[in-house]
Amino acid sequence: MAMENSYKRIKIFSQKLLYLLSLSKPFSRVIVFSSGLILLFLLPTDKLYYLPIRSIYETIFHFKPYSSGITRAVSTLLHGDLKGAWNFNPLVYLIILISIVILIKDLVYLIKTRDFSI
Repeated sequence: MAMENSYKRIKIFSQKLLYLLSLSKPFSRVIVFSSGLILLFLLPTDKLYYLPIRSIYETIFHFKPYSSGITRAVSTLLHGDLKGAWNFNPLVYLIILISIVILIKDLVYLIKTRDFSI
């Protein structure tokens, strides 16, 4: 009986985690985007150079996609280095702008409707 109960809890937790990561609801988008931005702000940007794989496409297909360097660019931008962020990926400003617009839209929706379902 205890095994069934723990299995059921694990199943419910994994389902809620998948719904959260699906970004299908405004509350899940706010949680995931905010968590990502906070994590990139807290993570020292100079440590991102030592990631084992920077871009799978660069490693396997030997070409640089438009998204290459965007994580390091966002982290650098959040630390206040505008020129460094531009050097990693100039599209970082568009990505941040779109993310902020989505966050504000979803926050306004959550405040109006109080729908905090995942």
